[in-house]
Amino acid sequence: MKKRIPLNLVIPNPDQPRKHFDPVKLRELAESIRERGLIQAITVRPVDGKFMIVGGERRWRAHQLIEAADILCEVVKIDDNEMALQAIVENLARADIKPLEEARAFQAMIDRGWTVEQLAKDIGVQPTRIKARTALLNLDETIQKLVDSGAFPLGHANDLVDLPTADQINIVRLFSSGKLKDWSSIKAAAQAVRDRIEQGGMFDDENRPEPSKDDIAAMSRMEKTVERIIAAIAGGFKDGECIALKSVDPTKADKWADTLAAASRSIRSMESQLRQAHARSMLV
Repeated sequence: MKKRIPLNLVIPNPDQPRKHFDPVKLRELAESIRERGLIQAITVRPVDGKFMIVGGERRWRAHQLIEAADILCEVVKIDDNEMALQAIVENLARADIKPLEEARAFQAMIDRGWTVEQLAKDIGVQPTRIKARTALLNLDETIQKLVDSGAFPLGHANDLVDLPTADQINIVRLFSSGKLKDWSSIKAAAQAVRDRIEQGGMFDDENRPEPSKDDIAAMSRMEKTVERIIAAIAGGFKDGECIALKSVDPTKADKWADTLAAASRSIRSMESQLRQAHARSMLV
């Protein structure tokens, strides 16, 4: 049933997953409503003589901005559980809902008694999404705020959720200072912490063996060899095309592609080990 209800009788849902409303976009919506009216009624339910918002809090806030006397409402009768589900579904459709807002909403439903699988089915998402989001609640609160603000990427944060708080904070500081530059560095640092915990000790200078002359010589040879290989391969290409191979023997292209693919796999493995070694040195 639709009817106009005085704005002062409409109250927000205290368990609304979405806590942040972009003030600029909210003002734009308010001006649109002022000029054209409300196109879609908000959904409310009766609660102790007032009407609690089930869906449409942003539209209600816009009405407050233009100091409207009332608002068009669709009045429904639903229980607390159904209201919570509808609030989640409505907000999942919005691109600007923050990861931690999702996480808290999902966790609230789990605390109400939903299993991850039941909740996933009821709101139409994969269980992996719910598990990934709720895992973010294991992050230090400061890091959670950084993730929500976009100052620390969500993909990076996902690698820290199982680490002790002190290590989470340390890794984020190293990233912010530029000592850990990208996702692969974050991933390597997180793995280094897990290895430290599994091995029951810290990575420190006391545990690091003194390099032998052979080790130093091998490192020098490796650096020079890598530089020569990169220069040699790059010399055969021009503007992204392998001019040398095209000019000499195009039939070898497939063979060399296979060789480079195999080399690439080895290089990625070595890269991972090198990044982890660098991460360990940063965490000492």
